[in-house]
Amino acid sequence: MLARHIKGTKLLLSAIGFVLLFANPSLTSGQVGKPQSSATPDANQIYKGKEVSTKASVKKKPEPSYTKDARKHGIEGTVILHCVFASTGQVTNIHVVSGLPDGLTERAIEAAKKIKFKPATKDGHPVSMWMELQYNFNLY
Repeated sequence: MLARHIKGTKLLLSAIGFVLLFANPSLTSGQVGKPQSSATPDANQIYKGKEVSTKASVKKKPEPSYTKDARKHGIEGTVILHCVFASTGQVTNIHVVSGLPDGLTERAIEAAKKIKFKPATKDGHPVSMWMELQYNFNLY
Protein backbone atom coordinates (compact mmCIF):
# COMPACT_ATOMS: atom_id res chain seq x y z
CA MET A 1 0.00 0.00 0.00
CA LEU A 2 2.79 2.44 0.95
CA ALA A 3 4.74 1.57 -2.20
CA ARG A 4 1.65 2.26 -4.31
CA HIS A 5 1.19 5.64 -2.54
CA ILE A 6 4.84 6.63 -3.13
CA LYS A 7 4.62 5.56 -6.78
CA GLY A 8 1.44 7.65 -7.18
CA THR A 9 3.13 10.66 -5.57
CA LYS A 10 6.10 10.39 -7.95
CA LEU A 11 3.68 10.23 -10.88
CA LEU A 12 1.77 13.26 -9.60
CA LEU A 13 4.99 15.26 -9.10
CA SER A 14 6.14 14.32 -12.59
CA ALA A 15 2.81 15.46 -14.02
CA ILE A 16 3.05 18.78 -12.14
CA GLY A 17 6.60 19.28 -13.43
CA PHE A 18 5.41 18.56 -16.97
CA VAL A 19 2.59 21.10 -16.68
CA LEU A 20 4.94 23.75 -15.25
CA LEU A 21 7.44 23.16 -18.04
CA PHE A 22 4.83 23.72 -20.75
CA ALA A 23 2.99 26.48 -18.91
CA ASN A 24 6.19 28.50 -18.65
CA PRO A 25 9.11 26.94 -20.56
CA SER A 26 11.47 29.70 -19.39
CA LEU A 27 11.43 28.16 -15.92
CA THR A 28 14.46 26.00 -15.31
CA SER A 29 15.25 23.40 -12.71
CA GLY A 30 15.68 24.96 -9.29
CA GLN A 31 13.63 28.07 -10.09
CA VAL A 32 10.24 28.58 -8.55
CA GLY A 33 8.01 30.83 -10.64
CA LYS A 34 10.80 33.15 -11.78
CA PRO A 35 11.27 33.29 -15.54
CA GLN A 36 14.71 33.91 -16.92
CA SER A 37 15.18 37.52 -17.89
CA SER A 38 16.23 38.40 -21.41
CA ALA A 39 17.54 41.56 -23.00
CA THR A 40 14.93 41.50 -25.78
CA PRO A 41 11.13 41.34 -25.43
CA ASP A 42 9.43 37.98 -26.01
CA ALA A 43 8.60 37.75 -29.72
CA ASN A 44 5.51 35.63 -29.01
CA GLN A 45 4.01 37.88 -26.34
CA ILE A 46 1.15 40.23 -27.11
CA TYR A 47 1.38 43.41 -25.07
CA LYS A 48 -1.23 45.87 -23.86
CA GLY A 49 -0.79 49.56 -24.68
CA LYS A 50 0.58 50.48 -21.26
CA GLU A 51 3.27 47.77 -21.49
CA VAL A 52 5.04 49.07 -24.62
CA SER A 53 7.54 51.90 -25.06
CA THR A 54 5.79 53.25 -28.17
CA LYS A 55 2.36 52.21 -29.42
CA ALA A 56 1.66 51.02 -32.94
CA SER A 57 0.93 53.90 -35.30
CA VAL A 58 -1.53 53.52 -38.16
CA LYS A 59 -0.21 54.67 -41.55
CA LYS A 60 -3.20 53.65 -43.67
CA LYS A 61 -6.67 52.51 -42.53
CA PRO A 62 -8.89 51.60 -45.49
CA GLU A 63 -12.59 52.26 -44.96
CA PRO A 64 -15.01 49.38 -45.56
CA SER A 65 -17.80 49.79 -48.07
CA TYR A 66 -21.50 49.12 -47.55
CA THR A 67 -23.05 45.92 -48.84
CA LYS A 68 -26.14 46.16 -51.05
CA ASP A 69 -28.26 44.34 -48.45
CA ALA A 70 -27.16 46.61 -45.59
CA ARG A 71 -27.94 49.69 -47.67
CA LYS A 72 -31.32 48.22 -48.71
CA HIS A 73 -32.22 47.48 -45.05
CA GLY A 74 -30.95 50.84 -43.78
CA ILE A 75 -28.41 49.29 -41.39
CA GLU A 76 -26.31 51.80 -39.47
CA GLY A 77 -24.03 51.40 -36.48
CA THR A 78 -20.52 50.51 -35.37
CA VAL A 79 -18.50 47.32 -35.73
CA ILE A 80 -15.98 46.90 -32.91
CA LEU A 81 -13.05 44.53 -33.40
CA HIS A 82 -10.36 43.44 -30.94
CA CYS A 83 -7.19 42.42 -32.76
CA VAL A 84 -3.41 42.23 -32.68
CA PHE A 85 -1.15 44.63 -34.50
CA ALA A 86 1.70 42.13 -34.88
CA SER A 87 5.39 42.93 -34.80
CA THR A 88 5.49 41.61 -38.40
CA GLY A 89 3.24 44.44 -39.63
CA GLN A 90 0.11 42.31 -40.04
CA VAL A 91 -3.26 42.55 -38.31
CA THR A 92 -4.01 39.16 -36.73
CA ASN A 93 -6.22 37.49 -34.10
CA ILE A 94 -9.30 39.46 -35.12
CA HIS A 95 -12.24 39.01 -32.72
CA VAL A 96 -15.65 40.63 -33.15
CA VAL A 97 -16.72 42.52 -30.02
CA SER A 98 -19.81 44.05 -31.61
CA GLY A 99 -21.01 43.35 -35.14
CA LEU A 100 -23.65 44.40 -37.63
CA PRO A 101 -25.82 42.30 -39.98
CA ASP A 102 -25.95 42.01 -43.76
CA GLY A 103 -22.21 41.55 -44.29
CA LEU A 104 -21.01 44.76 -42.61
CA THR A 105 -19.01 42.89 -39.95
CA GLU A 106 -17.24 40.93 -42.69
CA ARG A 107 -16.48 44.14 -44.59
CA ALA A 108 -14.97 45.63 -41.42
CA ILE A 109 -12.78 42.54 -40.93
CA GLU A 110 -11.60 42.71 -44.56
CA ALA A 111 -10.69 46.39 -44.10
CA ALA A 112 -8.87 45.66 -40.82
CA LYS A 113 -6.66 43.08 -42.54
CA LYS A 114 -5.53 45.78 -45.00
CA ILE A 115 -4.36 48.28 -42.34
CA LYS A 116 -0.77 49.45 -42.73
CA PHE A 117 1.01 50.42 -39.52
CA LYS A 118 4.34 50.81 -37.78
CA PRO A 119 4.54 48.14 -35.03
CA ALA A 120 4.73 49.01 -31.35
CA THR A 121 8.14 48.85 -29.71
CA LYS A 122 9.42 47.76 -26.34
CA ASP A 123 13.02 48.45 -25.40
CA GLY A 124 13.71 49.40 -29.03
CA HIS A 125 12.38 46.15 -30.51
CA PRO A 126 9.15 45.71 -32.52
CA VAL A 127 6.45 43.87 -30.54
CA SER A 128 2.84 42.81 -30.99
CA MET A 129 0.07 44.62 -29.16
CA TRP A 130 -3.70 44.37 -28.70
CA MET A 131 -5.79 47.04 -30.39
CA GLU A 132 -9.46 47.93 -30.62
CA LEU A 133 -10.80 49.04 -33.98
CA GLN A 134 -14.12 50.76 -34.58
CA TYR A 135 -15.77 51.04 -37.98
CA ASN A 136 -18.76 53.37 -38.21
CA PHE A 137 -21.37 52.68 -40.88
CA ASN A 138 -23.68 55.61 -41.63
CA LEU A 139 -26.07 56.15 -44.53
CA TYR A 140 -26.27 59.70 -45.85
